[in-house]
Amino acid sequence: MTATYDLHRGFTLTRSIDAPRQSVFRSWTDPAHLDWFFNPSQPTPSEPIEVDLAVGGAWRQRMVIDPATSYLTGGIYSEISRPSRLAFYWGAVGGWPEIDRARLEDAPLATVVLGDSGQRTDMVFTLAFPDSWSPDRVRSWETDGPRDGWSQTLDRLVDAAEQAKQAKHAEQAERAERAEPAAR
Repeated sequence: MTATYDLHRGFTLTRSIDAPRQSVFRSWTDPAHLDWFFNPSQPTPSEPIEVDLAVGGAWRQRMVIDPATSYLTGGIYSEISRPSRLAFYWGAVGGWPEIDRARLEDAPLATVVLGDSGQRTDMVFTLAFPDSWSPDRVRSWETDGPRDGWSQTLDRLVDAAEQAKQAKHAEQAERAERAEPAAR
């Protein structure tokens, strides 16, 4: 069965990120740049982030909510259009949300669209609930907090981009300061 999302149930979140689009795309797809996804108030998991960046490939990483609650999350890629668009069935085998590769039509679909605004990126994140879900299941998910969780997660990406920009400016200023005495 093919997944459909024609009922347009879910939500959309937007962010403006102070980083070029290619950089934001890398933040979503490169394990070395996915640490923004982690809960900053908890220790970073020791398990490596896994990314098989291909349609049908999986992204998996452990989320730690508190000392008693952790789970694998991620997705199975359904579309990769570098650097403007990324779509994945949200979840992880053995994780949360639980995803079954044989039943992707029963998984929420996350879509990330990255618009180029020069040195900034306009990001539109959409989480769509599948048409196969009952109205009761959709209501349950709408009240269980995925919107708030994704909103907080996307805010961490915005913060990470700002911190990277500040670190880059500090490094450039330090280099200029070291070069100045040599120019005299």
